[in-house]
Formats: sequence, C-alpha cells, structure tokens
Amino acid sequence: MGGRNPAHATSVGKVLLAHELDTLDAVRQWIGGAPLERRTPQTLCTAEELHRALEATRQRGYAVDDQENETGVNCLALPVYATSPAAPSGAVSVSALTYRTPLRSLVDAVEEIRAALGPLSAPHRPVRTPRTP
Repeated sequence: MGGRNPAHATSVGKVLLAHELDTLDAVRQWIGGAPLERRTPQTLCTAEELHRALEATRQRGYAVDDQENETGVNCLALPVYATSPAAPSGAVSVSALTYRTPLRSLVDAVEEIRAALGPLSAPHRPVRTPRTP
C-alpha cells in the first residue's frame, strides 16, 4: 500500500501502458536510454519483451504480472473506464501469493473480476492496434 513500482513490472502498469504504447518504436521511446529495472528474475527488461506483453494485454483485455515485480506474488489487472469508454482512467488489480493462488486461478476468474467492476468495466474488446503501412 502506498508504494511505487515500475510500470513495466506490474499488471496495472502494463494494462495502462498497453493503451498508450502500441508499437515497438513507442515502447523503445518510452524506455529511452535507461535500462528497465529488474525486480525479479521474471521481470521483462527489454523493449521487445515488453512490447510482446503489451500486445498480449491488448488482445486479452487484461494484464498479468507473473512474479515480475515481487517473487512469490502474481497479479491480474483490468482497465477501468470511469471517464471515457475509449481510454482507461485507471485499473483494478487482484494480487495473490503464488503458493495459494496460482496465476492460472486469477486468469480463470477474469470474468468474475470483470463482473465485479460492473459499469466501470468496458466489454472485452481488443484495444487500439497499430496501423500497418
């Protein structure tokens, strides 16, 4: 509670980044010249890895953190559309200790989590996808 974590290592960060960084070039520009912080052995630390994760997030409509921010903790996040149906105003995440609730259990519960958000949850639909020339 109240802590700060790097966006690339959290499901909330990735679900929000997925709506903003829709190309590999955009991810590279966001990263800039500084390396991405490695929080655990699972942390995505290259532009290519993060880009693939953001693409998967856009397709699924939710993001996951598979022990990428903290060893022994996984997380699933969904975007929240409180102010616009097109862009998330925030996100809601559900975190769990991996030994009690494996990531697969969180993924299996995604529709229940979405239902709990009610009108704040946009129907699952792919988000912006990059244009191809």
